[in-house]
Amino acid sequence: MKFITVKALDDHPAILNGLRMILSDFPDIRMQGTYTDGNQLMEALEQEQPDILFLDIQLIGTDGITICKRVQGNWPSIRVIVFTNCEEKHYVRNMLQNGAMGYLLKTADGNTIRTAIDTVMEGEQYIHEELKEQLFQQILTNRKPSRYTPGLTKREKEILQLIAQGLRNQEIADKLSLSVRTIENHRFNLIQKLQVNNAAALIRKAIDMGLA
Repeated sequence: MKFITVKALDDHPAILNGLRMILSDFPDIRMQGTYTDGNQLMEALEQEQPDILFLDIQLIGTDGITICKRVQGNWPSIRVIVFTNCEEKHYVRNMLQNGAMGYLLKTADGNTIRTAIDTVMEGEQYIHEELKEQLFQQILTNRKPSRYTPGLTKREKEILQLIAQGLRNQEIADKLSLSVRTIENHRFNLIQKLQVNNAAALIRKAIDMGLA
C-alpha cells in the first residue's frame, strides 16, 4: 500500500490531536508529525517532506501565509491545505495565490477532509463548499481586466469560470454536455495560454489577471 504522508501545523494542540484522530481512520494516510511552532515545522521539513501539509493561518509568532510562501519556495511538491477558522475571502485568496491547493474550515468532518486530500493529490484545487460560491461571486464582482490578458474563446472563459468554482473535469463535462476529453483539451489550452503548470496555478493566475 502506498501511503499519503501528512504533517500539520497549528498552535492549538487540541486541533492537532483531533486531526490526527480523524486521519487515523484512513489506513492509507500516515501522519509524519504535528507542530505548534513554525520553526519546528521548517526544521522537520528539512529532514522529511510530506505529501500534504495542513496549515493554520493565525499562528503565534508568525502567520500561515508566510509559512506557505516558504514551504512552496523550498518544496513546491508539498500540497498545502489550509485548515482554519478564517472565513474572510481575502484570506482565501491570499493563501491560494501563495501556493495553497486546499482551503478547509475546521468545522470540516472526516469525509470532507478526506475529499480535500484526494482532490489535491490529483493536482486539483479544493475549497470548502461553504466558501466556494461566496469566493467565486467576489472574484466576479472584483475582477479587473488586464492589458496582458491572452485571448480566450467564449467556451474557454465558460470552462475557466467552472474551474474557478472548483468543479472537476467530469462535473464540467456533465454541466456543459461535453466529453471529458473535450474538457481536458480546453483545460490544457488554458494552462498553455496562461503559462502555468497545473490546475491550482491556473486558478491563481486567473484570479490575478481578473479572468475568473
